[in-house]
Amino acid sequence: MRELRCAIYARFSSDCQSPTSISDQTRKCRDYAARQPGWLVLDQHIYSDEAISGTSTEREGLQKLLAAAGAPSRPFDCILIDDTSRLTRKLADALNLYERLTFAGVRLVAVSQGVDSESSQAELLIGVHGLIDAVYWRELGQKTHRGMQGLALRGFHTGGRCFGYKSIKLKDSSARLEIDRAEAEIINRIYRLYAESGYSMKRIAHTLNAEGVLAPQPQKGRFSRSWCVSSVRHILLNTRYVGKTTWNTRRKIRVPGTGKRVFRPRPRTEWVISETPHLRIVTDELATAVRRRLQTVKQMFGKDGRGLASGPKRYLFSGLLKCGVCGGSIALVCGRGRHGADRYGCSLHHQRGDSVCRNRLLVRRDELEESLLRGLSESVLRTEVIDYAVARVEEALRKRFEELDAELEKLRQRKQQIEAEIARLIQAIADGQGSQSITAAIAERERELRNITDKLLEPRPGSLRSTLDELRTFAVSRLTDIRNLIAHPESVDQARGGARGTLRCIHARTRHAGWENHVSCSRQSRFLRRRSDGANGWCRGPESNWLRPPFQGGALPMSYPGIFEAF
Repeated sequence: MRELRCAIYARFSSDCQSPTSISDQTRKCRDYAARQPGWLVLDQHIYSDEAISGTSTEREGLQKLLAAAGAPSRPFDCILIDDTSRLTRKLADALNLYERLTFAGVRLVAVSQGVDSESSQAELLIGVHGLIDAVYWRELGQKTHRGMQGLALRGFHTGGRCFGYKSIKLKDSSARLEIDRAEAEIINRIYRLYAESGYSMKRIAHTLNAEGVLAPQPQKGRFSRSWCVSSVRHILLNTRYVGKTTWNTRRKIRVPGTGKRVFRPRPRTEWVISETPHLRIVTDELATAVRRRLQTVKQMFGKDGRGLASGPKRYLFSGLLKCGVCGGSIALVCGRGRHGADRYGCSLHHQRGDSVCRNRLLVRRDELEESLLRGLSESVLRTEVIDYAVARVEEALRKRFEELDAELEKLRQRKQQIEAEIARLIQAIADGQGSQSITAAIAERERELRNITDKLLEPRPGSLRSTLDELRTFAVSRLTDIRNLIAHPESVDQARGGARGTLRCIHARTRHAGWENHVSCSRQSRFLRRRSDGANGWCRGPESNWLRPPFQGGALPMSYPGIFEAF
């Protein structure tokens, strides 16, 4: 009997659930496999996701599982899960994953529900359970929202951090907010600086950072816990500090495909506004003075202190420039956009001050774009770069294939065995012993023979050499398109898209030469972005010491005249 190699996937959704849920699900899957003759659970292929919702497939553990399942040398034959909701809680995703795994030849078994993808009713059962899981998720969300609405109406805390307060757990598991006196003093100081001292939001942020004043906890993904214009503005506009709590102003929805959560505003009729005088931090007089100044700024400048840009502007290198000192974004921080006078600078230094980043350099946008385009055209957008990158890809692949010699030898032996079996079966038919079972056996072995032939990379249109040739042709055509795009300023949106697809990022840092300030830029280039098989390829810049092509005997040149210097 052929051994069935099994992987396991487990998941739980919330921080409030016990982490032992993963081990419990794994144990159930192991017990199920132990009762099946010939089933073997591979310890190195147990995948899990902890405290992650099942409404999105963008989960690290799940993606690793799917990548292994779709690999040419698939390490397992079957995936065990506790139930279908562990895989996903969306009907469309459940059916999509079923189709992907079936196409890859991987069996899927939900041990608690008795669902097996090899069953004739598998698609129906997965659809039914997927629908049940999706309905449960929606009803659970509605019940959770109803419970939180009740908490808000009774004056309890509905969750989340709020600067100036600390959360106190009650005996009934609910929570109330209490004023944090130290943080409350910081809030009052911000109000006074804005209303009485006439400080701008930016100056307030710089002052607090320079003094080392405690800032609110940054959002997930932010790396600097410091004051900025947006955090000061949020405090000035938060009505909770004047004893009025507003809840249910927006709702969260997920983007189809990615599962990323985005916020959408709710109509004012759905808002829950309650008076919470015990949470008041700022007096009515001070709050009124702040609102008066905010209104004045809006009337004078047409905005409420949100910085120079009143809306998003699209420039050629927008979103690509990073500060080499702190890693923050390089953005337009000053100028009115007339006659090319707007200037790039470190956004963290501009909004948060020297205590966060000391990169004070300002660079005119037109000069930066001209110099970077000239350097890119002369030193990066060249066929030699592609030739070198393709050569390195081929070298890396050949090294990988050398490591797989043992497996390839087994495949060759199996190929010879299958060919001998097919020859015997054909001879049996020729001798008059033909039957439907023999014909099916021949077809099955021919399919296995084709799969082994593909894995052995025998000469055929999809072989390594022809694939690399196709890859180089694609990269050269892409390079030509990008050069044509960036050569025409009128197509800035398309050129920016081409630049973003080719350059991952450009790091800018200052250095001193005599009395001059210079900008040095290092970049990561990507020409081999997308092939027909969905693979990505990167051609990295010298920050990883990768591009040292033999055709010049040194680092790929990225130096060009002017105050900008890329290397």
